[in-house]
Amino acid sequence: RNVSPFFSSLIPNASSSSSTSPSEPETFSTPLALRKLFERMGATYIKLGQFIASSPTLFPKEYVVEFQKCLDSTEPLEWNVIQNVISKELKEMDKTATINSVFRSIDKVPLASASIAQVHSAVLHTGEEVVIKVQKPSIDESLKADLSFIYVASRVLEFVQ
Repeated sequence: RNVSPFFSSLIPNASSSSSTSPSEPETFSTPLALRKLFERMGATYIKLGQFIASSPTLFPKEYVVEFQKCLDSTEPLEWNVIQNVISKELKEMDKTATINSVFRSIDKVPLASASIAQVHSAVLHTGEEVVIKVQKPSIDESLKADLSFIYVASRVLEFVQ
């Protein structure tokens, strides 16, 4: 199937062959393209995708299955961004705290990544294994802006009717 340049940018290596291995290219489909678009548009749209994933009686099965990836498999932020958030939060709790003073290790690859946060496993210096849920930076401003836009757009549509 021919894939438009717009959708090709959403789906790297889009192909028409089916794929069962995560290392192989994803097969183009409308639900996949829409999910990738929602992910690029940000947290509010990922939340909408989570709603689709959680509403199998309202949406076609292929959309529900694809959007289930919005629950915990969205594109993670780079480690240096997450590391900066953790460092800042530790400093707010204790001005002398650093990542190295609190944690023996933190897994740089997240266990999960969703709309507003991602989760990393870590080990404290006591040996206790913990999980760190890190809120993505500037997520509150992004959500407020998106929701304001949706509110204004809905008011305009209401007025047009």
